[in-house]
Amino acid sequence: MASKKLKLGAFILMILTSVFGVTNIGIGFYRMGYAAIPMFVIGGLFFFIPFILMMIEFGTGFRREQGGIFTWMRHSVSTRFAFIGLTMWFASYIIWMFGKALSMWVPLSFMLFGRDVTVIPLTLGTLDVGPFLLGVVAIALVLIVSRLITLGSARFAKVAAIGGLSVVALNILLLVGGVLVFALSGMTLQEPLQQAALTTSPNAAFNDLIPFLGFMVFAIFAYGGVEAMAGVADELEDPERDLKRGIFLSGAFIVLCYVIGFLAVGAIMRWSDFPSEGITSLSALFIIMLELGRHLGGEWLGQVLMRFAGLGMFLSYLGAFIALSYAPLRQFITGTPSYFWPERFQRENENGVRTEALKVQALVVCAFIAVKSIFTLINPEGAAALYELIITMTNVGMTIPYMFLIYAWYRYRQNPALEKDLIFFRSPASVLGATLVSLLLVAFGNLFTLVSPFLAGDISTGVWTMVGPLLFALIAMRFKIHRGDEH
Repeated sequence: MASKKLKLGAFILMILTSVFGVTNIGIGFYRMGYAAIPMFVIGGLFFFIPFILMMIEFGTGFRREQGGIFTWMRHSVSTRFAFIGLTMWFASYIIWMFGKALSMWVPLSFMLFGRDVTVIPLTLGTLDVGPFLLGVVAIALVLIVSRLITLGSARFAKVAAIGGLSVVALNILLLVGGVLVFALSGMTLQEPLQQAALTTSPNAAFNDLIPFLGFMVFAIFAYGGVEAMAGVADELEDPERDLKRGIFLSGAFIVLCYVIGFLAVGAIMRWSDFPSEGITSLSALFIIMLELGRHLGGEWLGQVLMRFAGLGMFLSYLGAFIALSYAPLRQFITGTPSYFWPERFQRENENGVRTEALKVQALVVCAFIAVKSIFTLINPEGAAALYELIITMTNVGMTIPYMFLIYAWYRYRQNPALEKDLIFFRSPASVLGATLVSLLLVAFGNLFTLVSPFLAGDISTGVWTMVGPLLFALIAMRFKIHRGDEH
């Protein structure tokens, strides 16, 4: 019996639920106000749409090959390039685990206490030991989750499913609720929409040119995960007809949802309504949900929506943390030549988990957390600064691998010997244009993000933002490639 094919509407919905997220709106509005809108539009039109078309071309061309993105880059460029690129991809998840282990307590705090208690200074003598204690809790989380994964991570899938449904509910709630508030307020925005608001940030930290342009990395990160859609191309009823149409429609719809989302927040509150103290980019969404509830039903509803958002986001983060603590590691090992790894990394326990590799990963993540936690005692910055650093590190770490994939796709298109089942960019000019626009967008966004803290004299943030990708790139370069594999 033939398997049921995926309809165009379902494909568009898959992309929408995989990419769109209200947390991006909360962080974006807090950092940039309405100035986030043109950044998200540029990111959607000049990164999201061309990049997903590239990845679907890539994925369908190597659909009969094992190894995923490593195989794509290996055949298109070289084994060395592919391994460095895959290592940077894996490093992005190490950085993500580092950040999420430290920051997932923010939504839990809003659920339990109605505010972010993690940013309240916890002093011991003259030292603020709050960030250090966060590090201790984060290390405990990494070790516990790693232990649970050895028992088989599939049994914890319900946590991710419940969290995912909660996030979808939050997406709908913010968009529909914001439009409703806009209508009930006589079609007026709480935060006035003026031309200057689209080009200047109300947040002093992002008002200078370099950090303003560096925000593009976050706008690109907001469209992250689209490369996973390359695997569903064959499941469509008519890939030739539906893929390009579905991507353009979903891309336009997601960009529109982000624009409506930022305007919805502007209908709910002024940017100046954010508290002057105890607020970070990570807590912005919960303040927005509080204000939404106050408009629709008073303080009690505001508290309900804020705490619901806290519960939903915490479960979503916990489910993602469990899933992403092993899936990228498994792909990293199984997708590369076996001679790269010691035999003990390739042994699986009775639950199909590579326990030795998982232990090493846990130690690496815990080491990063421990070093950063100790550093907060030597150079006190507070939890708020730590959370802003985490967002920046994650944005840079998760977007750098895109540059490897974009360049490899360009080489793939230049090689007539490689199979190409689906082609969207039909002329050499369109291939070159898509490559340059998307590659330069990611490259310059990261450059501005990396340079910004050094120009502001914040050496610590600059160094920590660079250290993860740089360290893993150096490690990847040290791996020896077998002579017959150097192509």
